[in-house]
Amino acid sequence: MTSPENTEPSSQQNTPSAGNDLSNLKLGEFLLLRRLGSGGMAEVYLAEQLSLNRHVAVKILKNDATAAVGGSSVLLKRFEQEAKAAGGLSHPNIVQIITTGREGDFSYIVQEYVAGQNLSQWIRKHGPPDYLLGLRWMQQISAALGMAADSGIVHRDVKPENIMITRSNVAKVTDFGLAQLNQPAAPRMNLTQAGTTMGTPWYMSPEQIQGEKLDFRSDQYSLGITCYQMFAGQPPFPGKNAVAVAVQHLKEEPLPLSSMREDLPKDLCDVIHRMIRKKPQDRFQSAAEIDGALQRLKNVPVNIPGRSRGWLQTMLNRLPEVRNAGLITLALLFTSFAVGRRWERLEKLPAAAPVAEITKQDSALRQYAVAMLQPDRVAAWEAVVNHFPESKEADLARLRMGLALMSGIVPDEERAYQVFTAIRNKGESASSKDLALVGMIGQAYARRNHERTDELEVLTSDIRRMAVDVVPQIALDQAPDELRRYYFEALSER
Repeated sequence: MTSPENTEPSSQQNTPSAGNDLSNLKLGEFLLLRRLGSGGMAEVYLAEQLSLNRHVAVKILKNDATAAVGGSSVLLKRFEQEAKAAGGLSHPNIVQIITTGREGDFSYIVQEYVAGQNLSQWIRKHGPPDYLLGLRWMQQISAALGMAADSGIVHRDVKPENIMITRSNVAKVTDFGLAQLNQPAAPRMNLTQAGTTMGTPWYMSPEQIQGEKLDFRSDQYSLGITCYQMFAGQPPFPGKNAVAVAVQHLKEEPLPLSSMREDLPKDLCDVIHRMIRKKPQDRFQSAAEIDGALQRLKNVPVNIPGRSRGWLQTMLNRLPEVRNAGLITLALLFTSFAVGRRWERLEKLPAAAPVAEITKQDSALRQYAVAMLQPDRVAAWEAVVNHFPESKEADLARLRMGLALMSGIVPDEERAYQVFTAIRNKGESASSKDLALVGMIGQAYARRNHERTDELEVLTSDIRRMAVDVVPQIALDQAPDELRRYYFEALSER
């Protein structure tokens, strides 16, 4: 394989067009690792910024998309517009533009790499979010769009696919390719000609469809449609084509969100429905106004669906300042106590057998041997780590503990991942590549039942690169069989 340093753009093999994979190509100081996704205008690659040894995302303009939008000058202008719009914005909930460049046939934008998935992917995987998580995302996205509006920028393409959700559940707005910068009006929409629609019809405001002057309230409408879909699991106007959807945006009212999610507070549904009113003057007039409404929603309790609302719902409505979770907990405790008393009168349940205590042994090896007799018991492996933390057996015990956490009826994947991460970190800090590699394989093992997220793809790439520096068979020699098999069956290069 040609080394990245010697790779040069080729008009036949390395053109920025659909179907050509540019992985291993080097653009300036950015080495393209793998393709993350492709849109109508550009392709996005995970890349390594060699000078800072960090991952970034590189968006490369497609040459073969120019015909669809009226020629290369139009496409380049739109591409440059994205860099200009987002590059001047600094906000924790906006994907940050790092730099732009052009090399040979390649025009590209380098931006912050967000290890996660977009909101559309998140919903497909997890379903609609609960009330408080969705509320937090609404606040974050609205704040980002409000900050852009204060800088004279209207995004014009707010939709689930342009909202990234990080692995720590932070929402970030991306893709300002259609942004309007201090322009008096948008061009009138053409919803039938391929490639000319400035925005996505399923999320466009009535004024954007009609080509009228746009401001923050238009982005607010798109955000409201996005939030409706986020909570309901489907958009309010799910037409089969762009024209049908546009007519619905202009003339029809959506079904009440409360009819789709009975657990959502009425106040939240009212906020979302206000955001998607047909006339801009009937919506919130600023991001600050939206934020005030959302802040008040933090202490509004969720509804309790079904017949059991009754007295408990009345209590919740009368005590809005008390956290809903606390009241529900009290109610459950009260119910459990009452039911328990009744059962106690009917029949005395036998007490559970006591769990045998883990006795400290006089050596790490003996402590490890005790744990081997009960390999699925997490506490047994913890005893090795706690009593003999600096021993070689402690490192092996941490591996076994991670596997034990994964072996339950309901695996504790997050804790297992943390255990394997600690092993990896210890290996990296001690310059022990063998130990670091085994920890990384453990991390991937803990995520093996998840979808192939960007985070897992990066981890897999890191494992394969690390395996070049060490001999995996030797590194895994003392590792549990599960990790050894998983590496050679799922992670090694074929």
